Amino acid sequence: MLLAIDIGNTNVTIGAFEDNIIQTVLRINSRPTRLVDRYGQIIKSWLDKNRFDSAAVGGVIIGSVVPRLTEPFSIVARTFFKCEALIVSCNLDLGRRILVDNPAEVGADRLCNAVAAATNYPCPCIVVDLGTATTFDVLDQDGNYIGGAIAPGLVTGASDLFRKAAQLYSVNLDFPQRVIGKNTSAHMQSGIMFGHLAMIEGMIKRITVEMGRTEIFTIATGGFSEVVASHTTLINAVDSNLTLNGLYLIYNLNRRNSGKAPKI
Repeated sequence: MLLAIDIGNTNVTIGAFEDNIIQTVLRINSRPTRLVDRYGQIIKSWLDKNRFDSAAVGGVIIGSVVPRLTEPFSIVARTFFKCEALIVSCNLDLGRRILVDNPAEVGADRLCNAVAAATNYPCPCIVVDLGTATTFDVLDQDGNYIGGAIAPGLVTGASDLFRKAAQLYSVNLDFPQRVIGKNTSAHMQSGIMFGHLAMIEGMIKRITVEMGRTEIFTIATGGFSEVVASHTTLINAVDSNLTLNGLYLIYNLNRRNSGKAPKI
């Protein structure tokens, strides 16, 4: 069994892979930071609840954009599962070229998304990841990563609006029935949800033109991917496990450098 750990700014998402398939997923809030023993206990309890033997864990891979959490989860792998975790970076064999000015600046999650998209979807393509930030990652026709863009995430932007506007208040992040709202709540929902969607559609169109194409295959992932994708025709696929699948693929490409072979 392989544990694939995606450490993000909002959540730590862990996938258990067995028989080449993701079997179950655990999400832990990234804040507050817990003790190593607590993280280990949470993961072991999750495996036990899903009737997986912790001793069957043969490998751990970590993709992290939160440096302060990378080492605690590496210690969890070492202490609880007797594995030396493989840490995702541009220095690993990714099976694809990273064609940007400084590959080390590309986040581990974006590397994982690129590897999974290039393996499982037609290229060229765009990956839109709706997380703490909304990121756009672009792959050329050979599946090489050629760059992208970063925008404030849907929740991030909305939270900033609620905090800084004295006469506005929090609303549910749902699409309203109409773009033209009839009250303050509907105004805010429209601006936040349709506004973010318009930004995503505009970026997809601009990237498509810059690539010299009339259309480009686009994959959405992240917490709001399904609800956003349901309101546009420019997103061709939704893959909630794209990052975890990328971790799995990268582990297989580099397993000779890991602590021990995965039992899958």
